[in-house]
Amino acid sequence: MVLRAIANGAKSWSGVRRFVEEETGETIPKSSLTRVVNRLEELSIIKDYQFLDPIHREAAKVLR
Repeated sequence: MVLRAIANGAKSWSGVRRFVEEETGETIPKSSLTRVVNRLEELSIIKDYQFLDPIHREAAKVLR
């Protein structure tokens, strides 16, 4: 869901959180979201809330 949020234009931590909470209808713990974002950066999938590879971005748009 975090990848989908970024693929759909979320440009900040709060934007990602808002997207995820609206899509799921649940509150996501701040620490959980921070861990996911940090891990995606460690894996070189995203940096500064942007995908490093356009193929990942397009694939994330169709995730369910």
